[in-house]
Amino acid sequence: MRYPDLVPADTPGRGKGNDVFHAIADALRRIGGALGTLVALPFRALARLFGAASGPGRGGARRA
Repeated sequence: MRYPDLVPADTPGRGKGNDVFHAIADALRRIGGALGTLVALPFRALARLFGAASGPGRGGARRA
């Protein structure tokens, strides 16, 4: 993902350095997403297990 340069790269002290921060932010975002998925998997499995055991049918028990 590319971000538009808000400041021209030839401006002293600005420009290309932002790309480094954006790359770090993208990497951290991907790592966080992967960790979130890994943490959620056991809970999803438990929810599926107890949802299926709670009643007949695919969606678990339903009240009328």
